[in-house]
Amino acid sequence: MKNKLILGGVLLMMAYACGSGEEKQEVATVVEQETVDAANVNYNIPSPSEQFALISKMDAVKNTKILHDPALADKYSNSAQKALNFGVYTADVAYLTSFNETNKYLSYFGKMEKLGSDIGVAQVFGTELGELAKKWDGNADSLFKLSDDVYNRTFQRLIEIDKGEELSLMLVGGWIESMHLMIGSSKGFGKSPKLDQALADQKLVAENLLEFLVSYQDNATVKEYSSAIEEVINAFEDLDCNSGETKVQNTNGKLTFSGGESCKMTQKCFDNLSKKIKEIRTKIITA
Repeated sequence: MKNKLILGGVLLMMAYACGSGEEKQEVATVVEQETVDAANVNYNIPSPSEQFALISKMDAVKNTKILHDPALADKYSNSAQKALNFGVYTADVAYLTSFNETNKYLSYFGKMEKLGSDIGVAQVFGTELGELAKKWDGNADSLFKLSDDVYNRTFQRLIEIDKGEELSLMLVGGWIESMHLMIGSSKGFGKSPKLDQALADQKLVAENLLEFLVSYQDNATVKEYSSAIEEVINAFEDLDCNSGETKVQNTNGKLTFSGGESCKMTQKCFDNLSKKIKEIRTKIITA
C-alpha cells in the first residue's frame, strides 16, 4: 500500500501564499507534529506556499536574484529533469507570491504547463492551469481560493494514475528549492534568528519527505535523490537539540504527536546545510 501524503498544496496550484496570521500559526504547528493513522502513515510535508507565507513575515530579506530562470525550462531533455524542475519552479512561484512580486509571477505559467505536459501529468491539471491564470486578478488570496479545489485533489490523483515517481521528484525539487530560497533570504547565521529556527524545523520535513520517497525506490532517479536527502538529514545532526516530553492526542482514532525533540540552528549546521543544498540544487537545475 502506498503511503498517504499530506500536502497543504504541493504542485503549481498549491504554490500560493494565503491566509490570516492565525492560519499561518497553524501551519507552523503542523511542521512540528507527526500524525499517525491506524491504516495509513501521513507524512506532513508543507508546500512551498506554506513555508514562504511564514518566512515572508520573518526576519528574512527578499532576494529574487536567486530564483531559477524560467527560460531554462526549455533545456531539460529527460522526464526526471523536467519533474525535478517543475518542483523547483513551484517553489519559485510561491516565493514570488509571498513577497508580492506579482509582476514576475505569470512568466512561470507557460513553462510549467509545458513541463507538466512533457512528463505526463497535464491530464491531472486539465485546462485548470490556464483558467487560473486567466481569472487571476493580481491578488494572491483570490488565486488561492480559485485553486483550492484543484490542489486538494492533485497529489492523490497523481498517485492514482501511477505518477508517484514524478510526484516524488517534484517534491524533491520543490523542497530543495525552498531550502535554497530560505538560506538565500537569510541575513546570515544569527542575524535572522526566526529564519534560523524555520530552517532547523526543516529537519522533520526532510525526514518525512524521505519516508515518502521510500515507496518509489525502483526508480533510479528517485533512489539517487533519496540518498541526497539523506545527506541533508545528516547535515542536520549538527543542530543543538534537546529532548522534551512527547504529548500524544487521540482525535477520532488519529494520534497526533507533539513536543519531543526541539532543535536550534548552529553555525556549523547552517554552513553545512548551505553547502549541501547548493550542491544538490546545482545538480537539479543543470541541463
